[in-house]
Amino acid sequence: MILGITGTIGAGKGTVATYLEEKGFRHISVSAFLENEALRRGLVPTRIVCREIANEYRAKHSTALVGAVLGEINSVKENVVVESLHSVPEVLYIRNLGGKVLSVDAPLSVRYERIQRRGEEKDAVSFDDFLKEQNRQMVSENRDENNLKEAIAMADFHIDNAEISEGLFMQIDDILQKIS
Repeated sequence: MILGITGTIGAGKGTVATYLEEKGFRHISVSAFLENEALRRGLVPTRIVCREIANEYRAKHSTALVGAVLGEINSVKENVVVESLHSVPEVLYIRNLGGKVLSVDAPLSVRYERIQRRGEEKDAVSFDDFLKEQNRQMVSENRDENNLKEAIAMADFHIDNAEISEGLFMQIDDILQKIS
């Protein structure tokens, strides 16, 4: 089974992926792929740099990024969770493989607090810069660029993650039960 995850910055996509790992899924991170690509190019892997690299892949073909990231899986029969999908073609790619897509969201203030607590270099931004980057990722007239609003709308299941708690994990377990 393949699960794709989409959602807003700091919503808890990684927490969902980690929980799915505990359930036997192999976690494939688009962010880690992009960060490694940035480093390979001698760039600092900021959120903006990674977004630009992602859009370079998508400019070649709408599913080139997710295809490159998934190129390392041996079989679509293994349980895989792909985090994070940012465009409609990426959501459709996962669905065409027989997968399902989960979206994760939380209130803006909660998400900003989370990224500040994470302490990653890419998250060391002011609230205004966080909001600007969020807005850049939410909508694009080019369907092959980041378009979280549309990707989230197309998800098969929606997870409200206002609090990382047992309720989050119960939502995930519920989804797994529905699709298995």
